[in-house]
Amino acid sequence: ITILCLFLVSYSLFDVMAVGVIKAKYGIGTKPYNSSVVSNVPEEVYLAQRVQTNQVEQMPPFIVASLSFALFVNGNVGAILTLLWVVLRRLYASAYRSSVGKPLNQSGITLYTIPAYFVLNALLMGTVAQCIRVWYLTIA
Repeated sequence: ITILCLFLVSYSLFDVMAVGVIKAKYGIGTKPYNSSVVSNVPEEVYLAQRVQTNQVEQMPPFIVASLSFALFVNGNVGAILTLLWVVLRRLYASAYRSSVGKPLNQSGITLYTIPAYFVLNALLMGTVAQCIRVWYLTIA
């Protein structure tokens, strides 16, 4: 739970607030709403928003996986895997926001996203395996 909370705090500080800071840098938000909806936002703004959006997309399965693994399988191993996922997602966010002017394939984000998916799936499949094991023991 502590690691989850720390990730959510880091998300709030580094991803959500980064979008606001970068939007302010470009004057987005200082104009009426209808004139600030633009299709050609600066790349730095776009990348910060993509980081924030992607983190939000990843949170539901992460929260379910980390809590269920820690509760049903092993709290210590769950904490280590959860911490690993959080570190990978923080590195992902930093790499993505720092990739202004680079093609996506040179941003380095796959160095962090692919391992993060493996960790997430290990948490989920560990929980599934434990649930099947317990279910099997109750019917046997």
